[in-house]
Amino acid sequence: MMKLKILILSDYAFPRGGAERVAISSAVGLSEKGHEVVYFSAVGPVDKELREAGIKKIICLDQKDILDNPHKFKAVFSGICNRKAIRSLKELLPEWRPDIVHTHGLSKALSWAPINLFYSLKIPVVYTLHDYGLLCPNLGIYNFKTGKACPYYKPGCGFRCMITDCDKRNYAQKLWRWARFFIVRNIFKTDRKVSAYIAVSRFMEEIAVKYLAGGKPVRVIYNPVECNPIGKDTEPAFECNPVEEGRGLSVECSREQKEITTFLYVGRLSTEKGIDLLLEAISGVDAVLTIIGDGELMGMCREYAGKLGNDRIRILGYQDKKRIFSEMQKSSALILPSRCMEPAPLVPSEAAYNCLPSIVAGHGGIPEFVKDGASGLYFEPGSSRSLKESMEKIIRDPELAQRMGQKAREMVIEKKFDIESHTDKLEKYYADILDC
Repeated sequence: MMKLKILILSDYAFPRGGAERVAISSAVGLSEKGHEVVYFSAVGPVDKELREAGIKKIICLDQKDILDNPHKFKAVFSGICNRKAIRSLKELLPEWRPDIVHTHGLSKALSWAPINLFYSLKIPVVYTLHDYGLLCPNLGIYNFKTGKACPYYKPGCGFRCMITDCDKRNYAQKLWRWARFFIVRNIFKTDRKVSAYIAVSRFMEEIAVKYLAGGKPVRVIYNPVECNPIGKDTEPAFECNPVEEGRGLSVECSREQKEITTFLYVGRLSTEKGIDLLLEAISGVDAVLTIIGDGELMGMCREYAGKLGNDRIRILGYQDKKRIFSEMQKSSALILPSRCMEPAPLVPSEAAYNCLPSIVAGHGGIPEFVKDGASGLYFEPGSSRSLKESMEKIIRDPELAQRMGQKAREMVIEKKFDIESHTDKLEKYYADILDC
């Protein structure tokens, strides 16, 4: 296809979470295919991979995100309209006008206001639905007070949504988020100014088509996953060799059997992610738990580690991809105990590349990436008892983990989650939108 000028917007210039990792990797991948890419963000520092990628331009406003901004009054208004971002974009556009804009996250710092600017200039905008920000004020269609999914994101539930105290922090925060959401959806009408949506799972596509898109195109393009060959930059604890079987691809994985089962958690340490469920479950089984991540429940994790011993719960904090992959290769299964309905978590697919099966809460978009009994195990969301039962299956039958890990890698290879396949799909979608 023709080479495009592509502007990528993301709140962060570093991989704070899955959305930012996708934004950065797609920017690099599109640039390597010869497209002219500008990466625009609010919060630094700029990631090393991004700096060294050779893309045309990186713009980072060096701002704080809304929650970390010490000037709370300014944060209230910048969350609705980040004026510095608008000014910077207006300076950029006369000298470099993109053919298409791709947004990967606006709610934490940049605000949704840039979409109004691009709409006024007739520049098409592609919006990747990494979260529920255009459907729910707290971004999660989740009630943090009750620990359950919230139905009030649906049309006609605006008043019920407003009066429901569902925010993680307090009701005042919820009211501000509701006001921002009302302005974005009903005054700015931002959702109507998006040219096309990308859903990161079939689950997200169904919600978007039903409650958001309003006739705009929605295409499922799964997030790209880091898929370095097994052993690259690491010392693998097992062998994982692809072999041809007919027209399909099989994988032979061989892990070193250990005396005690090791489970792995990678993610934010917070209630909606279910880390407390996992801590409760690990207390009742004969296994080791490795925790990678940071968050508000770090104190709880340390408390459990103090009770059970550091030989039972290893807390590693934030780690880079190399260390995460290394721990995946040493573990028996990944555990993703999310209470909230995650649209498309990256970590189960990363685990699959490392021949590691996953134990997951079977709701949201997660079942698209883990198949119960084949590449992992489901448990009842929010139930530590059900989670413990799934963990016991791995403990009692180590070969089950080996078989599911082998199948997990086969499945993730077949789905083609690599960055090259991802950018191929982006190029085709851009071409359809631009009709070129």
